[in-house]
Amino acid sequence: MRQILIVGDYPPPYGGLSVQVAALRQRLAMRGDTDVRVLDIGARRRERRPGCLPVHGPVDLATSVLVHARRGFIPHVHTNGHNPRSWIVTVGCTSAARVGGRRAIVSLGSGRMPAFLETASPAMRALARAALTVAGAVIVRNERARAALETFGVSPAKLVVLPGFYGVGPEEIGDVPREALDFRAAHEPLLGAIATRGPEYGLSLLVDAAARLRPRYPRLGVLLLGPDELADGCPSWVLPVGEQERPALLASMQALDVFVRPTYFDGDASSVREALALGVRVVASDTDFRPEGVWRFPPGDADALAATIDRALAGRPTRGESTSLPALLALYDSLGHSGMPAAAPRTAVPDAPVRDASGRVGLG
Repeated sequence: MRQILIVGDYPPPYGGLSVQVAALRQRLAMRGDTDVRVLDIGARRRERRPGCLPVHGPVDLATSVLVHARRGFIPHVHTNGHNPRSWIVTVGCTSAARVGGRRAIVSLGSGRMPAFLETASPAMRALARAALTVAGAVIVRNERARAALETFGVSPAKLVVLPGFYGVGPEEIGDVPREALDFRAAHEPLLGAIATRGPEYGLSLLVDAAARLRPRYPRLGVLLLGPDELADGCPSWVLPVGEQERPALLASMQALDVFVRPTYFDGDASSVREALALGVRVVASDTDFRPEGVWRFPPGDADALAATIDRALAGRPTRGESTSLPALLALYDSLGHSGMPAAAPRTAVPDAPVRDASGRVGLG
C-alpha cells in the first residue's frame, strides 16, 4: 500500500496550488492502492475539515510530518518557492521527514521562484539549499526552473519537470452557476479567466483587449472566475462570478469559447491544462512554458492579446490531455523503496513547444 502525506494549501480558496493539492488528493483517494492524507497549511489550516488534517503552527506541522514519516508516509510538499515563508515551511517539512526516516518530495509551483532565489539574502539562500539537500526529489514546472535549481546546487538526479495537473474526469464537472449560465446566453463569444488577485495576473489587460474586440464582436462577454472581482469596476459585459468550487469552476470553464491566461509570469498553470482537457480554446501569455495546443501572445501587450484571441476564435478547439499522475506515481514508488529516486527523469513533459506562423503552438 502506497502511503502519501500531501502538505499544502487546501481549498478554499480555489486557485493555484490549493486546486492542485485537492485534485491530487482526489485522484489518489480514488485508487485502491494508496492511503493519502493532507496537512492543510492554507488560510483555514486550524480548522478540522473533510479531506484534510489541521495544522496549529510550525511545531505542529513538523511533528505531524515526523509522525507520518515514521509510519511510512512519503511527505509531498506543495509550495510556491517565491517567498521566505515558503522556504521556512519546506525546510521544516523536509527535515522532519528525514528525521522520521523518509525523504520528502518538494513541488515548487511558481514561475517567480528562480528570480526569488537569485536575489535572496545569503541566509535565505542557505535555508533553501538546506531544504532541498535533504529532499528526496524536487519537482518543478518548466525547464527554466530546473536549470535554475541545478545552478543553485541541487543535484540533477533529484530534479524532475512535471506538470501539477492530474487530469479531469467527467464526474468532476458540475453545473454552470445560474448567473454564469444567463450571462452565457446573452454573450457570444464568451471569454473567461481565473480571477486571481494581483496585477501580475493580467485581468485588466484582458478587459482592455476584450474592449478592443467588441467593435468586431458586439455581443462579446468576459467571465471572471475567482476571488478578484475588480473592485475598481467592470463594464456591463464583464461578469465576476466570484469564487467557485471545482465542479462549478470546471463547468463554467467548459462553457467558454476561449479561456485566457493573461499572466505576466507562470510556472505551468493547471488552469491552462484543465481548459485544454475540456476541449476549450486557450490563449495564454508567452511565458517560460505552455503546453501543446495554446495560442500565445507577448506578456503585457493588449493589442497582441486581442489579435491572438481573434485568431483563436477563427480556429478549431482541440482537446489535449496531459496528466502527470503516472509519472508521479512512479516517483512515489521509487522513493518508497529506497528513500531516493532510482533515476529522476530530467523532464516528464513534452519537449518545449514552438510556434508556427499563426501563433499556435506545436511540437518541434
